[in-house]
Amino acid sequence: MTAKGSGSERPAAADRALLSAFDNAPIGMAVLTPDGVITACNTAVGRLLGRPTDELVGGTFFDFTHADDLSGALANCKQMQAGGSRILRHECRFLRADGAAVWVSISASRVPDGPDDPAHLIMHIEDINDRKNLEAELIHRAHHDPLTGLANRTLLTERIDAVLRTSCRPHSLLYLDLDGFKQVNDRYGHAAGDQVLQQLAARMTALLRPGDTAARLGGDEFAILCRDTDPQYGHAMAERLRAAAAQPFRLDGASVRLTATVGISSTDRSAGRPASPAELVHRADQHMYAIKQRQRA
Repeated sequence: MTAKGSGSERPAAADRALLSAFDNAPIGMAVLTPDGVITACNTAVGRLLGRPTDELVGGTFFDFTHADDLSGALANCKQMQAGGSRILRHECRFLRADGAAVWVSISASRVPDGPDDPAHLIMHIEDINDRKNLEAELIHRAHHDPLTGLANRTLLTERIDAVLRTSCRPHSLLYLDLDGFKQVNDRYGHAAGDQVLQQLAARMTALLRPGDTAARLGGDEFAILCRDTDPQYGHAMAERLRAAAAQPFRLDGASVRLTATVGISSTDRSAGRPASPAELVHRADQHMYAIKQRQRA
């Protein structure tokens, strides 16, 4: 009969199993002092940060936290130190050794003083960079026109709503319609029409100031929100847009010239402050069509 192992051997085997689980866990694991100093971390943490694990011990994860996320990480640490939460979860960005930022999900638990161990923190760190990139891509798609890369109507409405709610300064909205665009599609095809729209979008973007928003509303209709501008600036911007649209559009083996009609509305008090983003857009649209009617007449 084979003798069973002694009682002292069984805890030693259990300790080795726990150490192996810590070292070989598929996600990052670390043990920290209550104030955030790393006392132990596994190889997954080193791979995540692109640094040897022995270089991490004795430092803090605050050393690698993105500057924009540092204040939140410090606040969470203080909350755990004060006993406000025994388990805490948050997301932030860490900076790898090569300078690249990686999004992580952190779950930390506070272990109180025990007979054999002082109080400490246990932290799980999971790489969620792919999920965050996908979320950012989905948000971008929901707010931008896929053909031109400009803002879409949804994002433009949000930007207008923000200035109407938070600013009493005047702002201008310009509504642009590309004249003769249908003939481009009919003569050269929709692929050529797409090239025209993309080139016009690039020209419009070049005219923007920081804080302005150019949007494609659909078809060959565009809008530009110019923040903190009086009506005079709006008229000057309309002239620049017309000049940009009048430049030749280079197509595959061809060149076409078009014109644009631009309507303007303003949040200036003298024009009567609009009650909603839809009203501001409607005013600019109506102004644009009034100009078209005068040109036809």
